[in-house]
Amino acid sequence: MTCEVLSDEFVRRFERGVWRELIESAMVEWSPDEITNLYGSGFDGTETEYLRGDPASEIRDFLDGAAAELSSLVERLGDRAPVPEELGQDWVLSRQRQGTGLWDRGYGPEGDHLHEQAIVYGDILLEISGVEDDCDGWVVRVL
Repeated sequence: MTCEVLSDEFVRRFERGVWRELIESAMVEWSPDEITNLYGSGFDGTETEYLRGDPASEIRDFLDGAAAELSSLVERLGDRAPVPEELGQDWVLSRQRQGTGLWDRGYGPEGDHLHEQAIVYGDILLEISGVEDDCDGWVVRVL
C-alpha cells in the first residue's frame, strides 16, 4: 500500500486537491473596494501544470512522512477511503487551521495524526497579479 500512496499518480492527484482548495478559497483584491473570488473567475484549479514550485516540496515532504498512516487509512477504509484530491483539500484545511480538515472526516486515529503533521507547515497564501479582465494573464505565486 505504501507504494500506491507515494506513486506519481497519487502525488499528482493529491497536489491537484491542494491547488483546488487554495484556488477555491482565494480572494483577489484588485483595488481596495473590489474583491473577486478566484474560483468564480474562470480559474478552476484544473490548470495545475502552471502552478509549480511551492507547495510542491511541502506536499512531497508531507507525503513522505505520512506514507505509513495514509497506507493504513486506505487499507482500513477500503472502498470508503478518500480519493487523493480529497486528502489534498483536507491537508490545506488542516494546515490552515480552518476548524475542519483531516481530523474531522471520520478517518480515526490516522486522521488525527495526519492533521497534526499538516499543521506543522503553517498557513499558505496565494498572491495573484495581473489585469482583472484577463484571467489568462494572471500570475499566481505562493507566499
